[in-house]
Amino acid sequence: MKLHQAHWGKTIFWGVATAALYAAMFAWSDLLLQLAHTTPDVCIVDQGGTTIYYHKADTASCAAMNGHIEPGVWWHVLIPILLAFAISIVHGAFTGLFWEAMGLKPAARAEAKE
Repeated sequence: MKLHQAHWGKTIFWGVATAALYAAMFAWSDLLLQLAHTTPDVCIVDQGGTTIYYHKADTASCAAMNGHIEPGVWWHVLIPILLAFAISIVHGAFTGLFWEAMGLKPAARAEAKE
């Protein structure tokens, strides 16, 4: 049982880190959506507190919808991708340690017959 208790500290650490990343993702979801939408040039229209993004819109049609053209920034696409990788790695570490702390391990492979 000592082996399993030794993993609880790491498991709790990675569990808290996983929860923090998910909380950050939900807390800043509007910002993440804006970054994802403004990677290419975009027409941004505010309609009653809701922001609508129109891609490939020209200046005249954007102005007709009372919007404005925002120039795209190519590296905005990297932020949601990096967050997804971080969540994947941290959540994977937590899950592996959790099952190991519970005493569940993968079955040993049978040696190949020669």
